Amino acid sequence: MVSCLSTLSELYSIFERSFLGDSIIILAKTPTLCSKMVSASVDLIRPVPYAGVCRPYLTMQAEFFLGSHDAGLPRHFMVGITNPFILKRIVSAVDSNGNSIPHLVYLKNPDNNIPLKTSKSQRRRSIPNDLDLPAGVREKVASKRHLKSDHSFLENLENLLKGDAISRAEIGPLVRRHFAELSAQLLAPLNRYLTQHLSNTIFSPGGNLQYANFSMTDFLQNLSKHGTSVKFKGQNPLQRRKARDSFYESFCKSPNFYSWLDMKFSLEKEAAAGLLAGRATENI
Repeated sequence: MVSCLSTLSELYSIFERSFLGDSIIILAKTPTLCSKMVSASVDLIRPVPYAGVCRPYLTMQAEFFLGSHDAGLPRHFMVGITNPFILKRIVSAVDSNGNSIPHLVYLKNPDNNIPLKTSKSQRRRSIPNDLDLPAGVREKVASKRHLKSDHSFLENLENLLKGDAISRAEIGPLVRRHFAELSAQLLAPLNRYLTQHLSNTIFSPGGNLQYANFSMTDFLQNLSKHGTSVKFKGQNPLQRRKARDSFYESFCKSPNFYSWLDMKFSLEKEAAAGLLAGRATENI
């Protein structure tokens, strides 16, 4: 799927938008291509679940569109499309509802010669100027990034793309490994903070493990004290710190954060139950 991107750095935009639970539209030439990219994008952020609505391939007649004016569109979604007029329909509906405009990923035909990043003369969003988008859509699909690209990783990808079939076969595992490590680095400050507050854990009436209090202010103070190994965009420490805090504020307000917490708590509960069962067996 990497060979279908407009630029290799678009991988970071897809990862970040997926991680934050933002809405994403994959525009491709074929249903197969957009469906594969939707699946790949969801897989890219593991172990964080994408909590929005996922539709690998969407048509004008899909149940995704509810109501006479599309007022029932989900707040968070990731969809694959081949019809640019579906793009206009979604963007118009989201814009009228006051929600954030979805991130647009345009997939071209596979190509082994992909630029590392968008040139200064192009728009930030890596949308080809010759792409036939409906009127008024191109101006509405810009988005901001917080995470800084790893240029050594992108250069390695570029070299593999230019290599033989054996070299290109290494791309998939390399991409998954790189972003799995990035996900782990992004989650590390949250895991550290939550571990330090384990004494505040409670069981809800339904039996689900929950943390009694999660304070964004306390977490950001903890983050400022301990930092993170992830590199954020910015020309100076103050800008990078603002980008970092903005990223975590967005994540902790997203449905992805709560889905990740539910999964984390469930695994901790299962692990604790297994440990207790093991000790009980030892005492028999």
